[in-house]
Amino acid sequence: MASIATSSAPVDTNPLNPLNLPPIASIGKSLIVTEDKMKFNFGLLKLHPEKMVDFESLRVNEFDIEDLFVKQGWKRYFD
Repeated sequence: MASIATSSAPVDTNPLNPLNLPPIASIGKSLIVTEDKMKFNFGLLKLHPEKMVDFESLRVNEFDIEDLFVKQGWKRYFD
């Protein structure tokens, strides 16, 4: 009977990419730099400055999304 060897070494995960998703763009010869300008109708822009996000209220109403923001590193923007 052959035994299967298993490794118990811990797997390093990147806290900014806990799901180990592939990069969107790579740096190097394959990266194509374009201008950072686009045509945009500023009349369509609506700003909502400093709206409070109450994670506790959302959690009580069975809409627990705080962990999604923590995993993506966005939680600091809501503190």
